[in-house]
Amino acid sequence: MIQRIQTIYLLISLIAWTLLFFFPIIGFTDDAGGAWTLFLTGIKEAQSGKTALGTIPLTILIVLVEGLALIALWSFKKRAFQLRVTVLNMMLQVLAYLLIALYVIQGKNLLHASPALLFYSAMPLVAATCSYLAFRGIRRDILLLRAQDRLR
Repeated sequence: MIQRIQTIYLLISLIAWTLLFFFPIIGFTDDAGGAWTLFLTGIKEAQSGKTALGTIPLTILIVLVEGLALIALWSFKKRAFQLRVTVLNMMLQVLAYLLIALYVIQGKNLLHASPALLFYSAMPLVAATCSYLAFRGIRRDILLLRAQDRLR
């Protein structure tokens, strides 16, 4: 399992999404000195931790993405199934990016604040890149096995 490079890519993707449960994705600041951060559970005020806007659909979607990443990670013996799960996972990741963008726009309008990228804002991009690299590795394995079957 671990000797295949796509397993490492899927694991990195899973870790990148898991980090977003503990760290903020986007920060918001306004001219009056107010600060908010977008977590997976909602947009929260920096000082009091009070939730300004809930993001339950985003939380559910990320849990689903992580579940699919785990399924893809542990289905290493069924490469065709692993490939389908990885493609579905990539599609849900794109939906998660769109949902994050929607919440950034809603937060900007609701709070009258400007969004700012944070260090963990790059984690969805890291996860997407690793998922794509895992897809390529799985596909390469499938094609290699087909070529070897033709030679037998």
